[in-house]
Amino acid sequence: MHMCTARCRAAALLFGVVTILCATFTPAVVCAQFLMMPDSTNNRLVLFDPNNGALVNSNFFGLAAGTPVHALQVGNEIWVSEQIGDRISRWDFNGSQLAPISGGMDNIRGMTLLGNNVLLTNSGTGNGAPGRAVIRFDTAGNNLGFFPTPASSGFDILPHLGDLLVSSDTANDDVHRYSTAGASLGTFHNSTALNFGEQMDHAPNGDVLVAGFSTNNIARLDPNTGALIGSTPASGARGLWVLGNGNFLWTNGSGAHVFDVTTQTSAQVYTGGGRFIDALVIPEPASGAVLLGSMVTLLGIRRKRA
Repeated sequence: MHMCTARCRAAALLFGVVTILCATFTPAVVCAQFLMMPDSTNNRLVLFDPNNGALVNSNFFGLAAGTPVHALQVGNEIWVSEQIGDRISRWDFNGSQLAPISGGMDNIRGMTLLGNNVLLTNSGTGNGAPGRAVIRFDTAGNNLGFFPTPASSGFDILPHLGDLLVSSDTANDDVHRYSTAGASLGTFHNSTALNFGEQMDHAPNGDVLVAGFSTNNIARLDPNTGALIGSTPASGARGLWVLGNGNFLWTNGSGAHVFDVTTQTSAQVYTGGGRFIDALVIPEPASGAVLLGSMVTLLGIRRKRA
């Protein structure tokens, strides 16, 4: 039986909103749906087809040179975490840079949109940052504080069964579970089969998928126990997204690749510095974008599955 998780339902809502906008306003509103990925080698935002992972635009717009890791749609803006830049840069859909969010961050990586909050993984203590922690922002960019993650030098945050999973590069704690309030609920997974966990996603049946950077794989974990179910080869895996056709789009330092679940093989679709993957929906004209932004904020939509 196909199991649609909370993040899956969020994606359905996001793309459903777009469908309604298109149906209601066409031809005044033209809607475009993509997956987006920062290229941290060439400092640009790259777009892919959300159904099959095909490259759509190798240079949607340029990014700042702060090692961009994760691009997240927040209303009608695109927020980009900069790992070395120690800030979140903000952009409109035309690639114009808006005022960045800065201060209190150091060595930042993945993000998630949870309700009206953006959650960000932080590891360092420079710039007044809290060290190993998840920092909260509202969708206007105001810092709402943090909760500590001492067991996790976090890389990604995955809403999961009412809680949060935080992947990390920390030995003996590959994926840790926290409540949405920030209470530690213990190690979700730790084994030699997964090391240096980066981006996570849910398989269509609800299993947890984790990109293993050091173990060169995509690990499949039991959604309830965190036990290892299986592993897919993926050299130096960083980003991960389950496509509409059931295959995986995954990234590493050499670019982006599509893993075919039928043939069990990967094909490279983009060359560059691959990072995390997320959804992007752009309605035009601007009135449609504003309406979508309101809906995204209202629904608390993050990437595909939660």
